[in-house]
Amino acid sequence: MSLSRRFLLPARRLLQQGLQTECCKRLSSNQNLEVEHELETGLATVTLAKAPVNSLDGEFLTSISNTFKKLENDSAVKGILVASKFHGGVYSAGLHIFDLFNRSDSHVSEFWRCVQEWYLDVFGCSKPVVAAINGQAPAGGCAMALVCDYRVMQEGKIIGLNETQLGITAPFYLADLMTATVGARKSRLALQLGYLFSSQEALNAGLVDEVVDLDSVIPRAREQLLMMSKVPQPAFHITKQLLRGETMKVLKATREQDIANFRSLIQMPFVQAVIGKYLESLKQKKK
Repeated sequence: MSLSRRFLLPARRLLQQGLQTECCKRLSSNQNLEVEHELETGLATVTLAKAPVNSLDGEFLTSISNTFKKLENDSAVKGILVASKFHGGVYSAGLHIFDLFNRSDSHVSEFWRCVQEWYLDVFGCSKPVVAAINGQAPAGGCAMALVCDYRVMQEGKIIGLNETQLGITAPFYLADLMTATVGARKSRLALQLGYLFSSQEALNAGLVDEVVDLDSVIPRAREQLLMMSKVPQPAFHITKQLLRGETMKVLKATREQDIANFRSLIQMPFVQAVIGKYLESLKQKKK
């Protein structure tokens, strides 16, 4: 190799790294959450990375809330995509069940406060938010998708608010959101039965907007987000507030009552017994 070529190759690598830095900036990263920002388009990608199944414990919910607050206040961010690091596996398996079993009243209350804060920060985000549902999305995974403005789902997966299968119920603000998304009749049946929709059933019901193969989920979600991000602000934000503000207003006014209602439900002996059986079944599956 010539002397000039020996020096040229490292120079090219440095130039490529510099171009990558200019095109895409990593805003933050930890073991549970990765955030990247495309400087050219203004699109931010929030990747859920809490092994093994993105279960939503209080700390993880707070991390998501804080991330959305930062992105909300960053004028360079034009839209947000939410995907899972476990591409093709699980989008999110839902609330962390261990936060609900044999816990003190104070722990349950604080956990539910984190759920409320997450909902208000993501559902109330002024910027377009698109869910790239690249995996299974039961319970809280479905909720994570529902609070977004648009949903692109991987074919052959499931999604739904199946809380009644654990003896609990979805909070009113998620029940309202499900009803607004799929209609009153479908919502009543799905919520009462804890029904999990297949990808195609979810598309037919309007629970998701598109169903595509795994490799197309994130690219298609990004295309939709790019289009939505071009809608002028504050028009997009104002319209979003008109459509979503009332439910958030009710929650803000009744947060303590909502916490008390959930705490009373989750601490019922029957509910604790159902959750205990479910956790035992998970242990048996691991053996």
